[in-house]
Amino acid sequence: MQQLILIRHAHALNAAVGQADFDRELSTHGRNEAQSAGQWLQQQAWQADIVLTSPARRTRQTLDGLQAGGWSLPAAHFEPCLYEATLGMLLAAIEDAVQARPDARSLAVIAHNPGLEYLLVHLSDAEHLRWQGMPTAAAAILRLNENMPLLAPGSAAITGFRVP
Repeated sequence: MQQLILIRHAHALNAAVGQADFDRELSTHGRNEAQSAGQWLQQQAWQADIVLTSPARRTRQTLDGLQAGGWSLPAAHFEPCLYEATLGMLLAAIEDAVQARPDARSLAVIAHNPGLEYLLVHLSDAEHLRWQGMPTAAAAILRLNENMPLLAPGSAAITGFRVP
C-alpha cells in the first residue's frame, strides 16, 4: 500500500425529531461540497483501488457526490465498523482491507470525525491539524512510508489536503 485517501462526509442536515443520527442526509450545501471534492480528486488524478465507506446515509451520499463530481471509483465496501469508529477500529479496517488485497496501491476511506482526525494525526504526526481538523468534505492524501510498518505512528506524509 502506497497511498491512503481520507475523506470526511459532506455537510449533513441536523436529525429530524425521532430520526437516528445514522440516517441523517446531506444538505444541499453538502451535496455541492461532495461534488466539488470529487472534481478536485479527479483533477489531481488521485485514484483508489479500494474504497471503504461507513454505511451511514450521509457517507453513502458523499460517495455518490464524489462520483457525480467525476471521481472514478471501484465498488465501495460498506463497513459498519466505520460508523462512530475509534482510531483502533479505523486502523483494523484498513489493515483487513490491505490483507485482502495486497496488490492494492491506494485505499480511500469515507467516514466520520473524530476518528478520521485521530487517524490523520496518528499517521502523519500533523499536530497542527488538531486545531484545523477535518471539516465536512475535507480530503487528505497520505503517502505511506514503505520503510516503516504499515499504519505505524508517523508512517505517512500528507501530500494533498483539501478543505471546501
